[in-house]
Amino acid sequence: MTGIALALTLLSGCDADKPVDVFLIAVDTLRVDHVGAYNAKSPAKTPNMDALARDGVRFDDAFSPVSVTGPAFASVMTGRDPAGHGVMVNLFRNGAPLAAEQVTIAERFLAAGYRTAAFVSAFTLRPALGLDQGFSVYNTPGNQNRYGDMTADQMSAWLQVQEGPVFSWYHSFDPHGPVKRFLREGDLHEGLEADPLLAAHIPDYQQIEGYTDPVLYETLYARGVEFADEQVGTVLASIKRTGRYEDAIIILFADHGEGFRERTLWYDHGAFPHVEQTRVPLIVKMPGGAGSGTVDTRLTSLLDIAPTVLSVAQLPPLEHADGGVLTKTGVLHETLSAESSHCKRIPVLKCAPHGGVGKLVAVRDEEQTLVSESRTGGEHEAQYDRLGDPKEWTASLRTAEGPLLEALREIRSDRRKREYPPLPGLPNGQTSDAEERQLMELGYLE
Repeated sequence: MTGIALALTLLSGCDADKPVDVFLIAVDTLRVDHVGAYNAKSPAKTPNMDALARDGVRFDDAFSPVSVTGPAFASVMTGRDPAGHGVMVNLFRNGAPLAAEQVTIAERFLAAGYRTAAFVSAFTLRPALGLDQGFSVYNTPGNQNRYGDMTADQMSAWLQVQEGPVFSWYHSFDPHGPVKRFLREGDLHEGLEADPLLAAHIPDYQQIEGYTDPVLYETLYARGVEFADEQVGTVLASIKRTGRYEDAIIILFADHGEGFRERTLWYDHGAFPHVEQTRVPLIVKMPGGAGSGTVDTRLTSLLDIAPTVLSVAQLPPLEHADGGVLTKTGVLHETLSAESSHCKRIPVLKCAPHGGVGKLVAVRDEEQTLVSESRTGGEHEAQYDRLGDPKEWTASLRTAEGPLLEALREIRSDRRKREYPPLPGLPNGQTSDAEERQLMELGYLE
């Protein structure tokens, strides 16, 4: 569907005098190929996400600016890329929180008289990160993670007693590792691959008794996605019970994807900016059902969420936002950048130095992706043909040139020159041994 067609249907479906309810539904670590609306052969059954796609617009080429949770959600809430909002790595890796002077969409909605509430499932998103700015209610599990059904119940209870317009964010953590949470009796047996030489490719928090079998890990991941979909259904049912569904804007998305065996580190994210970790599902149900059941193939981003919801709600835009308004016509992004969290301290990875300076950076347009990786011997560049090699598996032998190469050099130069805090456990780190053990158990430290 073209941007102009969506804009026209939006205008015809809205009551300008009635405030628009806004619901953000985020499923952490969700691969696009595990959502039925995007992949008819999806290993996971996602009837609730698929139903929302039928009622909304499916954006087919959407990306996260970074393959890790905290910075990605900071981009969602501010409409800015990581360099703009300053949250470059997760807080528990000594990253900086979102600064108070950064304006979030929650602050915009609160100032407009909305009831604002966030219900998040991960320790990563605790208030110290700064994403609670503008939320009257910021419901978290404290120093742990929780299953999405508990979070969905909290949100549903809150929504039932609200009067007036609402801006709400629901966050599910269920597909995120450790995937062993979804083990069932009989899953582990002698027929599974258990190759000690391959175990180094699986981070410690994901390892299951020495097994390396891809079917095991990918089956458990799919179960997590299916469990998350059930909770999406709970949230949508709650919205419908309150009579808010039809006229609301509801945006379902992921902060990033998940790596399987595409790269050298398996069943993890944050180490690469490639398509499996940065392409995300993005489904937008518009007020009045505008554009329902259609597909928008433009290059889009999580950066576009903030400008879009403010535009639909007819609230002032955020200054310095890097995203565009999804309901407007024409090209939204000629190019998009993406980056890893940092160079992780894992032997199978070739990046150097460890930490933020060694992060991988990428730029892509509709046809090509360029990736730059800092290594001990210098910068290594790879080019992928997005049309012929959509999974970005085989680097092209051609030499990149033109605007895309210029964009890559610009973001690479910025990221290499920045000062990053030391990672926990490195000299001058701030994390205590007890905190580090807890983070390792939660699956947060390499």
